[in-house]
Amino acid sequence: MAKISIIGAGFMGQTHAKAYRDIEGAEIVAIVDKVKDKGEKLAGEYEAKYYGDIDECLRKEDTDCIDICLPTFLHLDMTKKAAEAGKNVLCEKPITLSLNEADQMIEAIEKNKVKGMIGHVLRFWPEYVKAKELIDSGELGEPLYGFCERLAVTPDWYEENWGLSEKNSGGVPFDLSIHDMDYLIWLFGKPKLVKAQGVINPELGGIVHITTCIEFENGKSGLAEGGWAFGGEFPFTMVLRVLCEKGTIDWVFRAGKNIEKRSQKSEVHVYENSGKTYILDVKEQDPYYLECKYFVDCINSGRPIENATFEDGKKAIELALAAKKSINEKSVVEL
Repeated sequence: MAKISIIGAGFMGQTHAKAYRDIEGAEIVAIVDKVKDKGEKLAGEYEAKYYGDIDECLRKEDTDCIDICLPTFLHLDMTKKAAEAGKNVLCEKPITLSLNEADQMIEAIEKNKVKGMIGHVLRFWPEYVKAKELIDSGELGEPLYGFCERLAVTPDWYEENWGLSEKNSGGVPFDLSIHDMDYLIWLFGKPKLVKAQGVINPELGGIVHITTCIEFENGKSGLAEGGWAFGGEFPFTMVLRVLCEKGTIDWVFRAGKNIEKRSQKSEVHVYENSGKTYILDVKEQDPYYLECKYFVDCINSGRPIENATFEDGKKAIELALAAKKSINEKSVVEL
């Protein structure tokens, strides 16, 4: 039984708690949050203990795993504390905002011989997983180009608006578009060249819209577009389109302003060059459940974590940093 302590009782902490509740072999033993009322409320919902900080939790609680659902600028400190206490770590994306800090986090995981995973949830999102499975099967021939899009209204769900501080969240490249950058790396491997363009608004987190063109070492290419400068009732939107030698995969998801309020049935369409068209059979499952279940299964079985590793997290921010540099310098950046 994996005993989980969730650090952070905000939106993502609540999302992970809901996932663990339905996972056989997982038990939420503690909720940690500096805001007592919020932390106690979530702890009460799951019959867990409440602690005001991670130090107290590590000192008093019998826990196997620390699930970090805190603002990005706190990831390094929390990961080091957890790893040094011998606890396995699931840390929300992005891993952090600098390669130096990512290296420190990886070192903490490796030195203390604990398991570490980054919450790159698209690697567990049923539609994205199904698309990758089809690509990997070779049925559509070699993949040639991938397009990912993620658009949203300006977020208002960050406590104390930390997400709209470029210093704290990194803005759109690190907090939003990082999902699609990671997915394209998962599809195509190591990036080689990056050229990005963006819209900058310091009041909304720095770069608020970004298009990142990527050339990969294997010759494939991709484009990730993301932005949160939209207003009004603009729908949360995700798009995945992959051009292959023998056909194209196309998926468009639109919700309400909140991703949980889906506004239409979401289907992954496949258009073969032969003229055949069909819809992939995708089982509707909570991707956060699947993500947390993978983590728990690795803990309970002793298997190594091989998907969404801390190294994967570092590769994703390396691409985001290159995209940011490309915008600032108006240049092509070589990785």
